[in-house]
Amino acid sequence: MADTAAYVIKSIVAALKAATPVTTLVGASIYSDVPQDTDFPYIVVSVQSEPFAANDFSGQSHTLRIQTFSRFKGISEALLVRAAALNHLDRNESALTLTQGTLVKCEYSGFSDAFKEDDGRTWQGVAELQLVVV
Repeated sequence: MADTAAYVIKSIVAALKAATPVTTLVGASIYSDVPQDTDFPYIVVSVQSEPFAANDFSGQSHTLRIQTFSRFKGISEALLVRAAALNHLDRNESALTLTQGTLVKCEYSGFSDAFKEDDGRTWQGVAELQLVVV
């Protein structure tokens, strides 16, 4: 099976940009590569992938990381953005359209974190989803 990571990222970015609860919070600021001088808040998506094979099919398991960045006073905005993204993607496979491969599962892994970065003014929220593509 071909590497589907780029198709997963493209689909996730498009799905989040189409989700009103997400865009109400961050507008179109959803990236896989953040432009310089980007206004806060924004979302960054990245992916780690592993191939797998069974007797009659193969595919890839993807760990999708959603990172939310905010400079609003307090952690609340970073958490609200993270929640909006998770609520839209978790077990909502129909929201994702891949141009290569077939999405079998998109599910929140249970991993999340939130913290203030070393600059002392940026809050980051993190969550991971597991995706399976065959």
